[in-house]
Amino acid sequence: MEQVDFVAIGCGPYNLGLMALAEKTTLRGVCYEQRPEMMWHEGMLIDGMTMQTHYLQDLVTVADPTNEASFLNYLSEAGRLQTFITQERNTIPRTEYNRYLRWVAESLSTVKFGHRVSDVTADGEGYVVTVESAGETIQLRATHVVLGTGMTPLVPDGFEQVIHTSEYMTYRDVLKDKYRVAVVGSGQSAAEVFLDLLGDATNEQRVDWITRSDHFESLEAGKLGDEIFSVDYVRYFHALSYTSRQALLKSFERFRHGVNPETMTAIYETLYHRTAEGESTEQQAALLTQVEVETITYDWLTHRLTGKHVYTGEAIERTYDLVVVATGYRPLLPSWIDRLPIVWEAEKEWRVNETYEIQMEGRFGGKLFTHTNIEHSHGPAATNLGMAVYRNAIILNEMAGETLYEVSVQKPFTTF
Repeated sequence: MEQVDFVAIGCGPYNLGLMALAEKTTLRGVCYEQRPEMMWHEGMLIDGMTMQTHYLQDLVTVADPTNEASFLNYLSEAGRLQTFITQERNTIPRTEYNRYLRWVAESLSTVKFGHRVSDVTADGEGYVVTVESAGETIQLRATHVVLGTGMTPLVPDGFEQVIHTSEYMTYRDVLKDKYRVAVVGSGQSAAEVFLDLLGDATNEQRVDWITRSDHFESLEAGKLGDEIFSVDYVRYFHALSYTSRQALLKSFERFRHGVNPETMTAIYETLYHRTAEGESTEQQAALLTQVEVETITYDWLTHRLTGKHVYTGEAIERTYDLVVVATGYRPLLPSWIDRLPIVWEAEKEWRVNETYEIQMEGRFGGKLFTHTNIEHSHGPAATNLGMAVYRNAIILNEMAGETLYEVSVQKPFTTF
């Protein structure tokens, strides 16, 4: 049976970055992804939309600025470096970020697409990993496993025949052809879908945006506020009790569900231009806040949305041709997880130590690391792309038993 130092399961940006950093070490690893090719958030690759992170927060730069998998090296090889510099922006078009990920994946022989990890078992020496591909099954032994299975769309019970934002681009043309469309939810995804539909809407089409939030809130853009995305803050957060961490997470709604100020401005400008000649937008769009949507029922090609006002209790009922929901995601955990002796902090939330190792009962020769399902243990930085680079450096250091990448970065100005 083949022996490797580690197996990474799932190839999103997190494990892709792990494999890129591992290339410059002596660690022998392989990453398996069941999808046939690298594709990132394909349902939301809307033209004109940008990332919310700085271009230097790519897969490798903050840990290894000289790594060949950097975004700047991608620009150079693609012949786009000069034009990128000239445009004077720190953010990347989302479609280009996806292209960058594909470029990195194609350069790594250690990333295997079309391979599904169907089972992982633990023994005293490490893990036995079962992989299925093209009708064949193989097994290999790994000292360590890194879980990066990501998230799956979350659609509440009682929402029938709706379109989750993760599938938006699949149904975009159909949505633009409908007379009455609603976007339900807050945050960046909801705002981008609303803006995209509103921008191309005819005078006869109606596009509504409905949220239970008190108001449409911009993403926190203050530099000091951004210091929660630091190694120091992650260490502080992790050391808190589970109860304190849960309470603190509730205070980060603006960081997790706020909308990029540029997107908010674009929405406002679109609405303003529609009224430039004195026409009202009332027949074309409604922006409703403080509305708790309870059910969305489907009957005879019509969606009936019902709910109530959060504070007044007033009943709300509206009818649409199609409804898009931005209702978030939940961790995607493989079925074989239940057969491992994992220690759980709470229901569906495992205990994870500071170095991203899932705690298990008993002693094992290897470690099970995770990128998935760690917001409860490591805070809002759990889903931040820039912080994932530090996480990968820490994981590689732990697997090697030595410092391969230095993570003692400059301390933030804020004391936590």
